[in-house]
Amino acid sequence: MTELTGRNTLVTGGGTGIGYGCAAQLLAAGAAVTIAGRRADVLGAAADRLRFSAPGETIDAIVCDITDEDQVTRAVEAAARGGNLDVLVANAGSGYPGAILQMGPEAWDFCFRLNVTGTALCIKQAGLVMKEHGGGSIVAISSTSGTKVQPWMAAYAASKAGLDMMVRCAAIELAQHGIRVNSIQPGYVPTEVMVEHGSPELDRTLRRVTPVGHAGTADDVGRVVVFLAGDGARWITGQLIGVDGGLNVPVLPSMAPIATGVYGEDVVRAFALPDLIALANPAVED
Repeated sequence: MTELTGRNTLVTGGGTGIGYGCAAQLLAAGAAVTIAGRRADVLGAAADRLRFSAPGETIDAIVCDITDEDQVTRAVEAAARGGNLDVLVANAGSGYPGAILQMGPEAWDFCFRLNVTGTALCIKQAGLVMKEHGGGSIVAISSTSGTKVQPWMAAYAASKAGLDMMVRCAAIELAQHGIRVNSIQPGYVPTEVMVEHGSPELDRTLRRVTPVGHAGTADDVGRVVVFLAGDGARWITGQLIGVDGGLNVPVLPSMAPIATGVYGEDVVRAFALPDLIALANPAVED
């Protein structure tokens, strides 16, 4: 386990889902954690659960809308506790479904203001503190949707692609200050939002198209955050890291018909490989 004792960390969107998992893993590694989010009741409940799971560790909560720079500044100052903010996990983000020919400007504004501008403000304010204290680690939580087309999620996908490029820009600009900036692209993690707004059919399809055959958890993402936060990742910056069970690997349709002509049906059957493109079609039966 990476050792983060004595390090101050801030997790935006830390009250639920992937953010909560990141906070839990940072606590387990010994870090002092501040979770931030827009809903005080959700944050309070999350902080209570985290204290119960990691007695003796330092966990605080602060209300923060990351699209408001003044609130971001206050959250960073609170998490730094009068010293450095050693780790920022820029997790807060959301999506707005719609088709390009149907969506209005509010969908695009919502996704880019939160996922790009809001994250940029967090990186800016955290970076200003880290710069004065010898550096730190920033990890932004992106998505496999930033690299693969996902129908009905164009605004979200475009904003996550923008976030990933911003991370790479920040990694170059902030390297001189000892600040590392990386992005994690999670695959399918059935968080509260996915459970509430998804469907059994969508859940089934996302699990089937993930090469390892199952969904991930918030803790899976959190463990990679802990690694990137620690000294073991001291030479890693500007990277976009998939934590996705292989979902982000580009896959073309299976060439089994050609292989059958070369080797015969018995060989192809003996070494059967999944056709992930076909599995992506919800109409395909098990």
